[in-house]
Amino acid sequence: MLDQTHRFSPAQFTQVDVVNLLQRICVRPPYFALENLRLQGGAFSATAVAQRQISNETGPMQACEISRHAAICGLCAVALGFNDDDRRYYLARDAVYTGYTNPAPYGAAVSFEARVVEQNKRHATAEITVTADGADLAHLLVTYTILGDSSFKRLFRSKYSTGFIPLVNDRMPDPPTGQYSTSGQTSVLTLDRVPEEACAGHFEHYPAMPVAVLMGQLGLVAGRLYGTPYRVEAATMTAMDFCWAGESARFEVTPLTSEGAYSCTAYASGEVVSEMSLKLSPTG
Repeated sequence: MLDQTHRFSPAQFTQVDVVNLLQRICVRPPYFALENLRLQGGAFSATAVAQRQISNETGPMQACEISRHAAICGLCAVALGFNDDDRRYYLARDAVYTGYTNPAPYGAAVSFEARVVEQNKRHATAEITVTADGADLAHLLVTYTILGDSSFKRLFRSKYSTGFIPLVNDRMPDPPTGQYSTSGQTSVLTLDRVPEEACAGHFEHYPAMPVAVLMGQLGLVAGRLYGTPYRVEAATMTAMDFCWAGESARFEVTPLTSEGAYSCTAYASGEVVSEMSLKLSPTG
């Protein structure tokens, strides 16, 4: 068998074998929507274009989509560092997002470059630089918990769904709609039931809503509160658990004393699954 380190040596190969990569990782199309996959100088790079509906958030791609592709690029970089073809599950646990003003129009190609900062059998951290039209768009630092295939299936065996398979779509479905309400200063988005479509391409046969989709829902609520065109200046996220298809979900956003700053919490079946601090800035 060909030595795996040799197979993915950047000195010899710049184009990544997509079939082999998908065998190693835990996401599938349409959630996986990266193109132009390359390894060069120890970095994994790829491109993507915006798929979500345009909103009050300005720039070539919304922050939740940037976070989605960046997190996938990071886990790809980690996956290609292992000297075997085993599938592993890379669970995004913590993420720090810094956004920059970028004049590229919505829908322009966005480039991602991920480097592994730290990696062992159980945990990894990746740094991802995001650009558009040659200018900075965002920077992320993502930390993952790594589970082997058998460990993941054993831990989440009660969530197995025979019918949940990759959708034959060329893009992720639009985020699920729900009911908006307020409680004091807190704005709330409630979903009576998370649809499987919101989990498309994320953990085959185990329909979990991706953390980036959770962040996107919280961002939608914050954007409604902000009211005018904005960009995401900064965000810090911690994920404690998953929100599974069929569960109820609630997304709460509370303004802080600093203008454009919000405290965000996502619940699944009444339990906290993710927390995020968010800073929005106006755009002219």
